[in-house]
Parts: sequence; structure tokens; C-alpha cells
Amino acid sequence: MGFDINFKSCDKKDIIHLVNVSKQFYPEHYAHIWQNNDPSYYINLSFTSKAIEEDFKNDNIVYFLVQNSNQILGILKIRNHKSVSNYSKTDALQLEKIYLLKASTGLGIGKKAIEFTKDYAISLHKKIIWLDVMTTSPALHFYQKVGFKTIEHYNLDYPKLKDNYREMQRMILVI
Repeated sequence: MGFDINFKSCDKKDIIHLVNVSKQFYPEHYAHIWQNNDPSYYINLSFTSKAIEEDFKNDNIVYFLVQNSNQILGILKIRNHKSVSNYSKTDALQLEKIYLLKASTGLGIGKKAIEFTKDYAISLHKKIIWLDVMTTSPALHFYQKVGFKTIEHYNLDYPKLKDNYREMQRMILVI
């Protein structure tokens, strides 16, 4: 890739950037999974200034802007201490959101984001990283390729989500 990717730790002054990039990438990737191609339910749940401000009140949640020298390419949302399956919150870190703009996919940026998350988790003395992904998502194969293993399946119950997009996989990566 012809430019450097960096991961900028966010604070409250970055909320507008988080909101703006989220309102761009989410519909690019996910409008089709919602009735009438209307992803507003999830955008209103997760990507408004109010929702992100609430996250900043929680010391366990951190955001990073994925960027190169001149533009924001996506976001990471991490829960530093979040138990899963047989792993305590002391041992486990949740990569709750990893989203890139459509134009930034397939360029190796996701792999760099996973490497960054691994290094970050190691700095917190974690044993695993976990995430949830839709069974129908192209990202599932990417996560498998970088070493994540599925440990369970469940279904989302969001209103207006098309039925064939409800199945999720919970995946872990031992580090």
C-alpha cells in the first residue's frame, strides 16, 4: 500500500469525525441487510453524537480512527476488558467494531488493524481478542484467514433487519 496507516486514539473532540465516517461506511456496506435498504435503526443506535458521547463516559471503551496522512478511512471500537465464553474480562478484549470505508477495503488495511489490535491487547496483558461478525459478511473469511475461530452462533433481534442477515458468529483469536 502506498501510504502509511495510523490508528489515532480518540477523545471527545473526535466525535464529529467518528459520526461522519460512520454515517458513510455503514450504509456503504450494510444498507442491503435492512428492510427498504434503510440502515437508520443501527446508525441511530450506534453512530450518533449522543451514542458515541455515551461510550466516552465508559472508561472501558476506546475508539481509534483508522487514517492515513490526509484522510479518515475507518474506525475501531474496543472494549478493553470484556469477558467471553471461558475467558474472564482480565483475559479478554472485545474488538466491538472494525469498519472501513468501502474504498479502503481489500488494501491490507484490515490486516494492519488486526495487528494493531493484537499489539494493543498484548499491552493490556490479554490472552484473547474476540469479536462478533455476521455469518453472511465477507469479513468472516478475512477473520478466519487472520486466525479467528468461531466459538458460538446467535441471532440478532434488531427490528427491520432482514431475516437472512440475523445469524452472527462469535469468534476468538488467541494471542
